[in-house]
Amino acid sequence: MAKSLKTGKSPAKRTAMPRPAAAFGSAPTHDAIAMRAYELFLQRGAGHGRHFEDWLAAERELHIQPLGA
Repeated sequence: MAKSLKTGKSPAKRTAMPRPAAAFGSAPTHDAIAMRAYELFLQRGAGHGRHFEDWLAAERELHIQPLGA
């Protein structure tokens, strides 16, 4: 490895930055997440006040599904 003229040290190795999961396949659409969140809402008896938790659960489920499932 060639040394830098300024510092006399070898340049640092470049490492690849991890890519987000969406880069490996298609990310779930807003509509798909909304539909799954609504299904979760109905499954828990349509009780109001937990829409944010339903949304996050739907995102988690859809993001971790294997491709092609």
